[in-house]
Amino acid sequence: MSPHSSRRKTGPLAPNPELWAALGKGPGLRAILERFYARVFADARLAPFFHGVTQERVIDKQYSFLASIFSGESIYFGDRPRNAHHWMVISDELFDYREALFEACLVEAGLPEHQIRAWQEVHEVYRKGIVKSAPFPRIMGGVAMPLDGWGTETLSVGSLCDGCQGELEVGATARYHLRLGRTLCEACAPAEEAQ
Repeated sequence: MSPHSSRRKTGPLAPNPELWAALGKGPGLRAILERFYARVFADARLAPFFHGVTQERVIDKQYSFLASIFSGESIYFGDRPRNAHHWMVISDELFDYREALFEACLVEAGLPEHQIRAWQEVHEVYRKGIVKSAPFPRIMGGVAMPLDGWGTETLSVGSLCDGCQGELEVGATARYHLRLGRTLCEACAPAEEAQ
């Protein structure tokens, strides 16, 4: 069930007014996520999953996702965890490692044990869609998207090349990675596509 579903939620995904209040209805959540992702981006095992993504973007997405669950407000419109993590090969052991790191941040924030457990139960709901031994396709509109490969696009808006950071003007032809969305100019594309 999506966090912005109009159906009444029960169990770990039901709104948690007590936890939401303990998080100051937002500021405490952001502080915990900032502490956690500072550690993740410095962690040799977890940082590779965030290559090419800023900490601020990850924090903002996770904030809106969790705030939507804890508050019950419909503020998250991103991918569901299964789709967001579809390409990540994550073992149960690595998931547990991440959870231990997260729990340390919750303890440091001074949350009581029952609120820490409630938060961990939310994460456990999504374990089955995140833990896997091989990537699986992202599903969009009921269609399985490719896991790899490149496409060509004539740009209708300007952009920047993710390789050289050069300008890509309207009407330019660009190559883009089908899974990652990495966009390259015609000069950078051949080298990266050959990897």
